[in-house]
Amino acid sequence: MPENKRALGGEKEQMAGAFLEAKGHRILEYNFRTRMAEADVISLDGDTYVFTEVKYRKDTSQGHPLEAVNKAKQRKVRMAALYYLEDHDLVPDLTNIRFDVIAILDEELTHVENAF
Repeated sequence: MPENKRALGGEKEQMAGAFLEAKGHRILEYNFRTRMAEADVISLDGDTYVFTEVKYRKDTSQGHPLEAVNKAKQRKVRMAALYYLEDHDLVPDLTNIRFDVIAILDEELTHVENAF
C-alpha cells in the first residue's frame, strides 16, 4: 500500500504543478527533500520562489486537506526552503519567497497563496 500511496501522492503533485504552470509559474523541482525537511513543489512565480505543500484527500472523513498543513508541516517546508536557497547560493533575506498550499479534495483543487 505505501507504494500506491506514494504513486498517488506523486500524481497529485504533478497535478498541482500543472495547475501552477497554467498560472504562469515555472516549476523548478518536485519533492525536494533533506533529512529533516521537504517541499512538494518549488516554482518561480515572476521573481518569487514559491514552496508549495500539496495535500490530497479523497473525502473529508479525515478532515479537509488544508487542515493537514499544521505547524510541524509548515516548519518542515520552511526548513526545506532554507536548504534549497542555500543549495542554490541564494540569500534568504534578499530573495522573494512565498509559502503556498494546494489542497486537493477528490478532484477539486484549492490554491492558497501565502498560506503561512
